[in-house]
Amino acid sequence: MARRIPKPGEIYRHFKGKSYKILYIATCTETGEDMVIFESVEGEHRVYASELDAFLTPLDPRRYPQEEQKYRFELCRDLKDNSGLRLKHYGNTTEMILEFLDLDSNEERIKFLQSHQSEIDARFLTAAAESMEFAETGESVEERYASFIRFLKMKMKYESRRQN
Repeated sequence: MARRIPKPGEIYRHFKGKSYKILYIATCTETGEDMVIFESVEGEHRVYASELDAFLTPLDPRRYPQEEQKYRFELCRDLKDNSGLRLKHYGNTTEMILEFLDLDSNEERIKFLQSHQSEIDARFLTAAAESMEFAETGESVEERYASFIRFLKMKMKYESRRQN
């Protein structure tokens, strides 16, 4: 049974525990082989390239008998083990917007935004800003994100003064 090809934006977990975000499926100019271009989601966000076939390779159970994971890389939502780092896979922006709207405080909203920064897109920012009655500023997603964070921090500051 052939495995499905990773899609940009999906988060995969390497069998040694680190997680990676798929950036592109590319073609090697030298060999014509399909390549997976991916970035670590923790630490320095280093970018890597792997042949698609190697990326999808099953683990050798004789070489790695202690590993529960069947493949070198597995889509995070497919993992059965709940220990260690677990990244929630958002199939679309709507799921992330709904989770954001369920948060009760601006402090929770800021933490959510910071922990999902790499997944936030223009559509999410528009919906989140409108839900908070914030008039967005900035052209790029990065500028809009930064101004929205500043807005939430300012709201926290002034709301805490009112409660005292």
